[in-house]
Amino acid sequence: MKKKFLSFLVAGCLVGTTAMPGAVMAETEDLSGTKITFLNTKTEIQDYLEDMGKAFEDETGIEIEFYTNTEENHITEKYAAGEPYTIMMMDYPDVADYQEYLYDLSNEKWVADGGEKYGLTLDDKVYGFPFVIEAMGLIYNADAIENITGEKFDWKNYSDLESFKGLLDKLVEGGMESPIALNQDDWSLASHVFGQAYCAREDGSEAASLAFVDSLKNGEADLANDEDFNAIMDLIDVYMEYNINKDDPLSATYDMNDEYLKDGTVAFWPNGSWATDVSEITDNVGIMPYPMDTKNDVNSHNLVSGATKMLTVDAAYSTEEEQKAALKFLDWLVYSDYGQNFLVNTCSLISAFSNNTQEPEAALSASVSEFVKNGQSVYWYQAMPSDHNTEVGAILQKYISGAIDRAELISEVTEYWKKCK
Repeated sequence: MKKKFLSFLVAGCLVGTTAMPGAVMAETEDLSGTKITFLNTKTEIQDYLEDMGKAFEDETGIEIEFYTNTEENHITEKYAAGEPYTIMMMDYPDVADYQEYLYDLSNEKWVADGGEKYGLTLDDKVYGFPFVIEAMGLIYNADAIENITGEKFDWKNYSDLESFKGLLDKLVEGGMESPIALNQDDWSLASHVFGQAYCAREDGSEAASLAFVDSLKNGEADLANDEDFNAIMDLIDVYMEYNINKDDPLSATYDMNDEYLKDGTVAFWPNGSWATDVSEITDNVGIMPYPMDTKNDVNSHNLVSGATKMLTVDAAYSTEEEQKAALKFLDWLVYSDYGQNFLVNTCSLISAFSNNTQEPEAALSASVSEFVKNGQSVYWYQAMPSDHNTEVGAILQKYISGAIDRAELISEVTEYWKKCK
């Protein structure tokens, strides 16, 4: 619905623009004095972006003005007003929604160095520049674990649910009353906890993931008897049982859970690679795949990871010079020493590009990087409908608070997906 609404608003406004989506611009020698705008939806790196923008301007003469906004309809509103940003950081569903207004990046040099593998391709054209590789899983504080067990922690020894639960019991016996911090945020529950149900399927492949989601949309999925689905639900039940927020799970705050993990009050936090500040107190932290008893144990030994935030370039309102400047900036991020260091060390992100040999300094990022470099990756399904986190997140909130049981959750999740066909 968003795309149709946007098309109606923009259709009459494209007359007179200097470029059409998919046009390929030639390199220009001097873009000094050109000013472009950049929408950032990773608010935690805004200050870093502004510093980086100054360095880019000093080198190229191109000025970048950075804005941060995470409101759902913000880009729609900007297009409706005829004032989209030159470069926009988008999630997967947004790129698909705005595809017809975006620049075709297929001929860019960086496509061969990682863009083809991790960028977002629609209708055989690349529209999304992969800004960051992220992963979701179970973050651990190995110091907190080892202080109780007296043994070096190796996540591989706890990759199935029985051994993982045994470790949790050992931690409780050793004085850690509640070893897990479970978030209550709808986006976290729906995407990074329950989202494993869409990813850790059969052999962990894209095909298996897409087939499962199709079965949900078609109303054909039998979740009650689906082994992989029940594997994540069994794990969620364990998270609930050992949750430090168990008495009032919906009162949990993200920041407090972060502190619990950092100071060793808990040992585990279901979350993702973006929580890099857990490395502030100790370097002995990392991330592990969810310990689920799925059909294929590849899913308990490989991390759900992939490119998440995509950079896109407006092709509907930006001038030719602005588009050239935007393309120059994307090249600079990939190929300049400053751009490479900015992504990996300043922002503690995992680069999608093979030419970037920077090693992450943040311990959590380094842990994720090891999985990525070793090819230990499960496909990350990200094409959820725009209301998924709100709707499915609310179902999960009811479940972790005890308001509904598994059968009721299955019924509500099934009905949600049938509406998405």
